[in-house]
Amino acid sequence: MGGMTNVEMGAMVDIIGGVESQLLHVHKNRCVLVRHRHGRCLRCAEVCTTGAIALTDDGITVSPQLCIGCGTCATACPTGCLEAANPTDEELFGQVEASVRESGGLAVVACSAARAAIAQAAGSPNADTGTAWTADGVPAVPVECLGRADESLVVQATAQGAARLVLVSSNCAACAHHAGGTLCAEACACAAALLEAVGATSPVERMGAEEALAAFSWAAADATAPQTDGVLDPAAHEAGPAASPTARTAPSAASLTRRDPRVRTAVRRSVPKSKFAHVQADGTLPHFVPERRLRLFNSLKAMGSPERGPVRTRLWGAVSINTDLCRSCRICTVFCPTGALSRFDTADGSFGADFRPTLCVQCRLCETVCLEGAITVSDEVSTDEFLRGTKRRFTMPPLEWNPNGPTSIPTRMARLFKTNVVQDPQVTLNENEVAKLREYAARRDEERRCARKAAEERDR
Repeated sequence: MGGMTNVEMGAMVDIIGGVESQLLHVHKNRCVLVRHRHGRCLRCAEVCTTGAIALTDDGITVSPQLCIGCGTCATACPTGCLEAANPTDEELFGQVEASVRESGGLAVVACSAARAAIAQAAGSPNADTGTAWTADGVPAVPVECLGRADESLVVQATAQGAARLVLVSSNCAACAHHAGGTLCAEACACAAALLEAVGATSPVERMGAEEALAAFSWAAADATAPQTDGVLDPAAHEAGPAASPTARTAPSAASLTRRDPRVRTAVRRSVPKSKFAHVQADGTLPHFVPERRLRLFNSLKAMGSPERGPVRTRLWGAVSINTDLCRSCRICTVFCPTGALSRFDTADGSFGADFRPTLCVQCRLCETVCLEGAITVSDEVSTDEFLRGTKRRFTMPPLEWNPNGPTSIPTRMARLFKTNVVQDPQVTLNENEVAKLREYAARRDEERRCARKAAEERDR
């Protein structure tokens, strides 16, 4: 690439907003590259196979008319900036929940290519018109691509009593949208690890269209039967899982979204109200929690306590701050999208950052914006810490100068010009105080050099 890209020039807020359509909803202020133009997240462009979101020499380009509504980009997006609308999460999760409840534990999700193959095998004249199908009498939940199925769908279905969650596709390897099948496999593997951590078994079964044709009796759905279109029948929903042949008591989709308030309230710590629309009073950007994260958290909580240690996942990370390298600027807390990294200040003058794994979405923005490379994010995390809402505290070394104080500019000038005698029209500085600040800054620079050298030697 030559020169600066449109992302590096800060244009992402307008770019990503341009992909909004009836098939895809955009929360543009959640985008990692909107929050900081030097973020490294390009996951949506990496998985989009139609060119609706594409990476070019000039940066990111969007063409909403090319979007097919597969939702793979929404599955890949760590912050929930992109939200699938074909169907919406409420509709998709609702259809799966209804299937599990009414069938006694079976739900079938089929991509468009698989449904077309099934229709063709059945000799249906409507192979390409989106005919609804049933598998052994269970309505097959339609999606454009299995890239739409993420960990929250699998885990929530398990919490609601699914014994079998059958995901039917055509030949993903030969499909033009194979990236969706690959991401689906990754999400299913991650969901299986999370379920194993709480003593549960993943109900997912991947089937090709030919295998599914042999495994189930397929029939076109009765056009006269009431269609939910993802909205559950109020009477059936009110009856709840007790009316279902499913043995276990399963929470509803609504309760799994809202039941446990800890994820929601974790970002609502006592932050004073700001007079600015886009910045909070403590100087950090506004926080949010993706709805899928709420579903995942509450579903795992509904199934019990963790039974095993760390798991590898793409969903949240374990943040570590090397305080020997840290400059104590706390810029990481400014850009963290969910408040997983937040500031603390104590009465005795100590300060730093708190990290809550429960809120981390592994966007790695903190790792990217740290000027000293003091932050690392691991994809191996403790399920126990995640579910218990554990907080890690990183106490940072004293600041080398106070960026918010009246002496911030002259003390920085003293360091730049290597002198203890710098005057400011509004502030008279004590020469001895400036000398102490310069001495401390020089010592911290040397400590950082030594810490960085030691880290490089360990990595060899």
